[in-house]
Amino acid sequence: MLIASLKVFCDLVETQSFSKTAVLNSVTQSAVSQQLKSIEKRQGKQLIEREKRRLTLTAEGEIFYRYAREIVRRYEEMEHRIQALGGVVSGTVRLSSIYSVGMLELAPYLKTYLKTYPRVNFRLQYDQAQKIYDNVSTSEIDLGIVAYPRVQRNIDVVQFAEDEMVVIAHPENAIAQESSIIPNVLNNAPLILFTPETPTRRAIDRFFRKHGVRPNIVMELDHIATIKHAVEVDIGLSVVPMNSVEKELEVGTLKTVTFQDDSFVRPLGILYRRGRSLSVATQKLLDVLTLAESRNDEGE
Repeated sequence: MLIASLKVFCDLVETQSFSKTAVLNSVTQSAVSQQLKSIEKRQGKQLIEREKRRLTLTAEGEIFYRYAREIVRRYEEMEHRIQALGGVVSGTVRLSSIYSVGMLELAPYLKTYLKTYPRVNFRLQYDQAQKIYDNVSTSEIDLGIVAYPRVQRNIDVVQFAEDEMVVIAHPENAIAQESSIIPNVLNNAPLILFTPETPTRRAIDRFFRKHGVRPNIVMELDHIATIKHAVEVDIGLSVVPMNSVEKELEVGTLKTVTFQDDSFVRPLGILYRRGRSLSVATQKLLDVLTLAESRNDEGE
């Protein structure tokens, strides 16, 4: 079908990868190459220039892509509306989240969703924030959950939740004996933090500067599980989302300490591709994820 070929073309432009395009369309890389050749032959023009590490649209390719993207979008929207009329909610939905948003936080939503729509093939993966932005942008995933979300050229955001940020410590650490502290108590304390490029780390740095904290950073790690393990063996303290340490609090391997006088929360947002028609199954998941937030707004 011509629509399928147009989608392959658009995916190739957006992913800049024959292999990723093949996966997205359940075909071989050779089939992607053949469909591109067929489209260019039909148009009688070269639409994509193949450079070493990049695919660049020609002037003709820019026009072709703009209209092809709109045709594919409208066709997908038509399919989704027909599917909705039949009352069928099925298909595959791909959700990707940053590591520090754990299953404990997502479980209530996912349980409701999967119970209500059992025919959906739901896929959850965890990744770094920038990879999630990239994958939403290229439609490799349907929805992404990140901290401190930001709108980008082809990505929109809806609010999901807020995490309270707390200090975590080994149970025998002196700070663990306190229920709350003012931020500058952390002056010169050994700290294990996220790596500098992460949005959560940048927010922690801003919070420290605001309160005049002079951090003594002994480790920088990019995975929250590794951070928690380092604190569990008393290498230092850390600042993490409260929801991410519920299991450790239950078994007693970590203690949490809140901040006095100034609450420290990080916003979580759901990313989706701007201009893309969401499938019925994806829209239903988005509705479930934002339901609690909507109720909170109504109650204020």
